[in-house]
Amino acid sequence: MMEPPAPPAARSGDALSAGWPTALIRGLLAFVAVAALGQLAAFAVYVASGSGSALTFAKLGWFYFGWFHHVGLVAELPDLALGRGASQSIGGALPGGTSISYTAGLALMLVTLVAGGLLFLAGRAAAGAAGGGPAARMLHGMKIAPAYAVPALLISLAVSIDTAIPANAFVGGRVRVHESTWQSFVFPFAIALIAGALGGSSTVGPAVRRERARVRRTLGSVAGGVRMFLLAIVLAFVGMLVLAAVRPDATKAYLTAVSEPPADQTAVVVAHHILLLPNQSMWVLVPAMGSCDGAYGSGFSAPFLCYWKYPQTVKTSLISPQAGLGDLASPVDARFGTAPWWSFLFLLVPLVSVLAGGWHGARHGGAETAAEGGLLGAAAGVVFAVFVAAGIWLSSVSAGLNASVLGMSTGGSVRVGPDLLSGTILALLWGVVGG
Repeated sequence: MMEPPAPPAARSGDALSAGWPTALIRGLLAFVAVAALGQLAAFAVYVASGSGSALTFAKLGWFYFGWFHHVGLVAELPDLALGRGASQSIGGALPGGTSISYTAGLALMLVTLVAGGLLFLAGRAAAGAAGGGPAARMLHGMKIAPAYAVPALLISLAVSIDTAIPANAFVGGRVRVHESTWQSFVFPFAIALIAGALGGSSTVGPAVRRERARVRRTLGSVAGGVRMFLLAIVLAFVGMLVLAAVRPDATKAYLTAVSEPPADQTAVVVAHHILLLPNQSMWVLVPAMGSCDGAYGSGFSAPFLCYWKYPQTVKTSLISPQAGLGDLASPVDARFGTAPWWSFLFLLVPLVSVLAGGWHGARHGGAETAAEGGLLGAAAGVVFAVFVAAGIWLSSVSAGLNASVLGMSTGGSVRVGPDLLSGTILALLWGVVGG
């Protein structure tokens, strides 16, 4: 049976102008679906809390949409003032124009992956409807990004929570909570652009792959790298399940902690943990490759999970109103040492992932010789490193603080999660050599 001939390559002008209606509709449908998941999450919190207004939780639902894309949530105190008790104790009040801004960002990566899947399908549908050559199909898939990101920006400009600081003897003023404006557009746009490009590229037919060796090899490398990354996420999760089974004391301690009163919050805590399972997998994968998890900021780094810096005992002290300054300064007491022997079994996570992904990339790319298969596997390792870098960023918790007094500004930021630089370099080495 004869294969249909390869479609002619579209002219650059046609590729830029064609396919927009389908791409915009599909991108908008993906946006509506992910935004609905945010509202569903907020509704679950609303039911569990049993208090608060529906409008406030609808706004919280939009904040969930931002959290699905690592959009930072900003809490601003534009006109901070000391209360009576504090101003009397220090002999004055804060000068006019004092403001504080705190930004926190994280991604609930389970829904991030779901959003990526929906956007992949949207890009695939847009490219399939528009047709054209490989480059044109990738471009058609990328056209879903504006329809996904522009509504996110417009809604973020309109949604905020503005409330007065509860009356107290220390500080006064108002708090305004909203999403970071530039992040609310850039992050969803970037995720949609990448997922749409992958979806559009996946529509390239077998006839084109046979006739164009470069296209076949490129698509094979990308497929292998994506397979490496997704398999690593799944295997890291499986490794944690095995660890939970062989160390029931730790599992019991976790279940006891989350099931403490109030009981109506237990389901909310567990549900959020489920949304963070891919984050947890990234925090396992990167140390398994030989890097570290830690806290990183301007001029400092504090790793806390590596093969050579493994927490032996961890004690946390709850901060109570009667806590002293010493308790506030050191709420966590940890003792570190080298990792136990069984933790090195986690080396199987990246090992199996890169071997399987490299094999898949070589097979998908139609390698005809061992040398060609090795090159395709190595190229898949480069793609794997790119996805690991993105996963490290998405799985991390970031926070930044800025203060302005009399026109003078100061601040700082910190990121807690896998080490971005060494984690990416090691992922590249694992991926290229293993692939």
